[in-house]
Amino acid sequence: MGNPEDWKELARKAVNEKDPKKLLTIIEELNKALAQREEQLRRVLKRPAKKKKGGNRLLFVDDEPSVRLTLPPLLQERGFQVQVAANISEALTAVKAHQFDVLLADINIDREGDGFSVVEAMREANSDCVTVLLTAYPAFESAIQGIRDEVDDYFTKPADLDAIVSTIDRKLLVRGIQRALPAKNVSQTQAA
Repeated sequence: MGNPEDWKELARKAVNEKDPKKLLTIIEELNKALAQREEQLRRVLKRPAKKKKGGNRLLFVDDEPSVRLTLPPLLQERGFQVQVAANISEALTAVKAHQFDVLLADINIDREGDGFSVVEAMREANSDCVTVLLTAYPAFESAIQGIRDEVDDYFTKPADLDAIVSTIDRKLLVRGIQRALPAKNVSQTQAA
């Protein structure tokens, strides 16, 4: 993987691969290529004058009331300014009305796979927004759709909140955004 653009070719191959074993191999290669690219970008972005402040505005979309009640306060403890949407309509209205740094959304909100429509709207509104999807029902098709839609990451519920926040922070840094972290550090927590 010498060429920084190799990840794009691997992503194209993954989208078209039908054999699950070959796809897994391609995805592993893609993850390595993306990690290398991320490291290259991180080195370029280490110049403090180039880092932007922010990264704390997060839109959380989930149709499950218990998840909407428990996860946002935990994200707020981690320093995020969380806006919650319970359905696609609320999410699309929020995307149009506000600027977000992070989208954290369930894949199946009002109907199967419609979380991708929120990703698409967010990409149109803010192409630099970090997009992370959650699902209780992981599927090969949704993973492929995530690759096609250039989702930053995909977590299966219940998800490790530390892993989600770490991924968000890493993806923000790649975009040149240094998120202000809260003073206290919360121990490992399971997200819905």
